[in-house]
Amino acid sequence: MTAQASTTSHRLLRRLRDIMGGADLSSQNKLDFIVKLIAADMEADVCSVYLVRGGIFLELFATHGLNLSMVHRLRLNIGEGVVGDVAANSRPLVLSDVKSHPSFKLIPQSNEEKLISFLAVPLNRRGKVIGVLTLQTLKKRLFTNGEVEILQTIAMVLSEMIVAGELINRHEFHITGSGDFHDLKLWGISLNPGLAYGTAVLHHPHIVVKQLISEDTHTELNRFDQAVQAMQESIKTLFSKSFLQNTEHREILETYEMFAHDRGWLTRIKRLIETGFTAEAAVQKVQRDLRIHLSRPNNSLLRDRLWDFEDLANRLLHHLLGEKDIVATQDEAGIIIVAHSLGSAELLEYENYGICGLVLEEGLQTAHVSIVARALNIPVVSRIPDVLGKIEPGEIILMDGNTGLVTLRPNSRTLMNFESRHHHFSKKHALAQEIQNQPAITLDGIEIDLYLNAGLLIDIEQLKITAAKGVGLYRTEIPFMMQHEFPTVETQVKLYSELRHAAGSHPVIFRTLDIGGDKALPYLRSMEDDNPVLGWRAIRIGLDRPMLLRYQLRALIQAAAGKELHLMFPMIAELEELLEAKRLLGLELERTQKHKKRNPPSSIKIGIMIEVPSIVWSLSSILPHVDFVSLGSNDLSQFFFAADRTNPYLADRYDVLSPSFLNILQHVAKTCKIAQKPLTLCGEMARNPLEAMALLMIGYRSLSMAPSCIGNIKLMIRSLNLKSATEYLQTITKKYKKTLRQDLSDYAKDHHIIY
Repeated sequence: MTAQASTTSHRLLRRLRDIMGGADLSSQNKLDFIVKLIAADMEADVCSVYLVRGGIFLELFATHGLNLSMVHRLRLNIGEGVVGDVAANSRPLVLSDVKSHPSFKLIPQSNEEKLISFLAVPLNRRGKVIGVLTLQTLKKRLFTNGEVEILQTIAMVLSEMIVAGELINRHEFHITGSGDFHDLKLWGISLNPGLAYGTAVLHHPHIVVKQLISEDTHTELNRFDQAVQAMQESIKTLFSKSFLQNTEHREILETYEMFAHDRGWLTRIKRLIETGFTAEAAVQKVQRDLRIHLSRPNNSLLRDRLWDFEDLANRLLHHLLGEKDIVATQDEAGIIIVAHSLGSAELLEYENYGICGLVLEEGLQTAHVSIVARALNIPVVSRIPDVLGKIEPGEIILMDGNTGLVTLRPNSRTLMNFESRHHHFSKKHALAQEIQNQPAITLDGIEIDLYLNAGLLIDIEQLKITAAKGVGLYRTEIPFMMQHEFPTVETQVKLYSELRHAAGSHPVIFRTLDIGGDKALPYLRSMEDDNPVLGWRAIRIGLDRPMLLRYQLRALIQAAAGKELHLMFPMIAELEELLEAKRLLGLELERTQKHKKRNPPSSIKIGIMIEVPSIVWSLSSILPHVDFVSLGSNDLSQFFFAADRTNPYLADRYDVLSPSFLNILQHVAKTCKIAQKPLTLCGEMARNPLEAMALLMIGYRSLSMAPSCIGNIKLMIRSLNLKSATEYLQTITKKYKKTLRQDLSDYAKDHHIIY
């Protein structure tokens, strides 16, 4: 920017601030003064502001030079006219003769017939067009680059003022309607399934502390003590009213309440107050220090603790300022909370405001908030980058917790389709509840074994409700990730014994630790890994740290004393890894047998989880060494397609229902059938009815999934003639197709299969 342009820009911005400071002026008057100021300062005959309304059109909100009676009456579709072109393309437009532009459109009664030159810049907020700022002149003139930069600077400030509600009511222009232009799709990771429709409520707990240095330390300490007491009492009251207090989730609430009384962080805050900080400033400094200390990459336990401490610190700040912890309003359609992260207590408070969904930038299945959301049956989608920067308060959000898709500002067609799906989902959910205890048998009499995936005691307790055959996958790493230190053998024995007792006579397949990648243990030192998903993880860690694996095997053996033990090794890539894992198991069995007071298991069934493509083609040589096989479709598919399934850019690119991937799955099924080894598929494919139907067609007879998915899969199975469906699949795989999804969907509709 030139020196002259810089001077003009600064002068304009100073005068802009003066106008905004006018307390006696209405928002419309301020906007009117601003366009008049810009026109005069930039020697233009016309200056106008258009704002996006409903997501599909621009409305004239203020003008100097055009017909004033057109304000709030003149509307242009996105892409209509030169103003609409600027909004559609989100870039400045400079024209010495506006009528020569192909998008030019003369608006009757606007008084712009004699106007010749044109300059317009978009009003942007976080990458989203919210309006257009224009200049027009009667004489032919080519606006300079310096003038474009000045107008862009003004537009930037104007955008912030508009969004902050300083010029107009912030809800006045929020895009909540229809239109393909703003039918924006965001992909994340599903943490809890379900569909949700509601208005966005942004969880912004950050508070700006204006006074850092105290005037009276004694007064600040008293204020702090009172705020701490009020916070602790409010948490106690909140938890006492929650039905979770009488469930297995009580431990999560007790842990949170323990943090609220933790002397460590409260003492650190007091010491800072004693050095001269205000109570608020001291709280925020400790909060920042904890954030730095606990925000270590690949450390899920510390991240979970950080989210709880962030929640507590914000609660304490609200009590110091005399504000409510949660500020939200109920909406008939329900509210969807959008947050960077969230504490479990905050989620419980939002429950009082009709929360129907949760969208997070950070979050894991093992996080406390995810576990509580599961108990409250709230769909959760996580790992959407900069989610707070992409969603505005009050916007309509459609959430698909089954696929991890979040749709913003849906157009009428998307909204209609979603409402139809939501109605279908609700109806199907009711049917699924009715047949939960009934067997999973197809119309032609073929029984399918359905198992649960589990990682917590709450999942095991779903066995009776769902009438599942057993636990097809128990993720032993999840309790490890929730511990502060490596669990002793005794601790593990107690845990596994409780799980076995909860399962009763149902078999439980224990998968040994699948740690590494995004499941790091905070107390286990791991090596730097450029690609952790393909690096040092799962059985590779267990074989390189044999005592870690042996301690777990020892605990599993002791917990299964006198009973059958089902043991599965993950991430096996070659026969030698399996043989070494079995050798370590043999050593632990010998150790148990030498101990006279301990009984070994009555028998041990050993299995592997197929996740690495290399094992598929050597499966015949592996099978003689195992008793059963599980296939992990999540990892196998991402290794097969060389595509990270957590990458939003690749989420919709490759399909597990492609003939190529189904072929590899079918090869595994046939090989296991010939060897007479039981095969179960665990993963996302098992939980989605259409994918599960395809699995049955290619020979799978055993599926393991999250407890909440059992009912829907049973509905599909009980409405399916498997013999006819298998014959149909054989006819459509003769020619190359990128995916069979549409074919299978059409077949299901035509044959009244509930999916």
